Amino acid sequence: MTNNHTHRHPLLALTLGTMLTILGSIRFLDEAVAVAVMRILTSYRTLHSATANLPDTLLYLVCIGTIAMWLAYFFLARRQDSGLHLRFLRLAATAVPCSYPIKAFFQFAFGRTNTRLWLLKGMPLRFDWFHGSGIGCFPSGHMTVFAAFGAAVWYVYPPARRFVVSGLALLAAALIVTDYHFLSDVIAGTYLGFLVTGIISRFQSGK
Repeated sequence: MTNNHTHRHPLLALTLGTMLTILGSIRFLDEAVAVAVMRILTSYRTLHSATANLPDTLLYLVCIGTIAMWLAYFFLARRQDSGLHLRFLRLAATAVPCSYPIKAFFQFAFGRTNTRLWLLKGMPLRFDWFHGSGIGCFPSGHMTVFAAFGAAVWYVYPPARRFVVSGLALLAAALIVTDYHFLSDVIAGTYLGFLVTGIISRFQSGK
């Protein structure tokens, strides 16, 4: 029997590590990265205009994706297709819609000032607890939802893990370089998405 605390409690170790990373990002990196990105954006008018008013289609993507996955699940179930694919579809189709209201609750609860409201409108950068309606950006909703989907791929299809990491890294970079989120927002969103899917996976597997 090992005495290694990390081996016995990997989730606790991961959670503590993530929290420390988030706190470090909030304290030392978030503001500097956001300001540097805004300077670059404003230096290129075309780039700044292209990213100024990107529509928020996340809810539509969640609804359409969830419906599509459940339809695929029931289609494959009727054909008695591969249990692996059915497991993935059931997990992803449950985790993705669950992740959306969870991220919305945390954004409201933390009430962190949106990156662009801070940069462009001079709102104070703070955590306004349980007053985040319309301004909350922590954790990132896009990272939460897509990480929840990516986690389903991660758990069910291990050979595809490199694609999950690459895809989430690209999404995180896009959210940061358009100044729609702070670095800590995307870290928190990634962790929350994986946590949601991990919990649902355990319930579905009966563990």
